[in-house]
Amino acid sequence: MNNISFIGMAGCGKSTLGNAISKEMNLSFQDTDHLIEEKFNMSLEDIKNKFGYEFVRSAEEEVILSLNESTKIISTGGSAIYSEIAMNHLKSFSKIIYIDTPLETIIERIDVGQERGLAVPDGISVSDVYLERKPLYEKFFQFTLDGSKSIQQLVIEVAKIYFDK
Repeated sequence: MNNISFIGMAGCGKSTLGNAISKEMNLSFQDTDHLIEEKFNMSLEDIKNKFGYEFVRSAEEEVILSLNESTKIISTGGSAIYSEIAMNHLKSFSKIIYIDTPLETIIERIDVGQERGLAVPDGISVSDVYLERKPLYEKFFQFTLDGSKSIQQLVIEVAKIYFDK
């Protein structure tokens, strides 16, 4: 199984690492957040504001279910783990890697006021989202990475996982 799917909170580095791996190893890459934005021709934040956070989660599930082993590296949205169907689909053809990043780092990276289109009800803090999602990430992952490490360090670690058949 030579496919990898990244899971983790917004700001943990899924997209950055996915892009870096894709370039370094010349592998196909898809970011499910970008696929959703392309499908609706608007930002995740605008989609959430117009249709609601549950719609974003549903769109995430639909996009994930449309992916297959032809995409070697997949960066999921932070809410992908709310769909057991989507996670089992990813697990059927890819290794699930959780980028475990400390809450303080997440908050620094996403800036508490930044519009990230977090698929959560209004008024929920990043801390609350983190505490709610952490056990779900831990439920589905097969490998974990320390998200406080540099992208170059993580690329090396992912390459080892990727080539370990």
